[in-house]
Amino acid sequence: MEPTLSVYRKHTSKKRAEHLEALQKIEHDMRQMFVNKVKEKDSELKRTEQQLVAKYEGMRKVNNEEKKKLDEEKKKVEEELAVVKKRKEELERQALEAAQNGHKEHKKGKK
Repeated sequence: MEPTLSVYRKHTSKKRAEHLEALQKIEHDMRQMFVNKVKEKDSELKRTEQQLVAKYEGMRKVNNEEKKKLDEEKKKVEEELAVVKKRKEELERQALEAAQNGHKEHKKGKK
């Protein structure tokens, strides 16, 4: 009975080694798939980040250009407003002078 037990142990040991080897191969394959998925996701995230950075830079450039235009328009409007204020003051001064002169001539006419 001893030789049969020895053969059985060898056979069982061989099967166990084969099974362990198969499990190790499956584990290796699963790890490799995981690593590949992580690499794919990482490269996808990097592409998305590059797209977002490019979009941000484009929007920032447009924003800066619009701000520059608005600042120029504001400056122009402020200059025009200053001219209008000066003109208004001049007209008010002339109207006041005319009123004062008319009042003086009116008094002269009554005398």
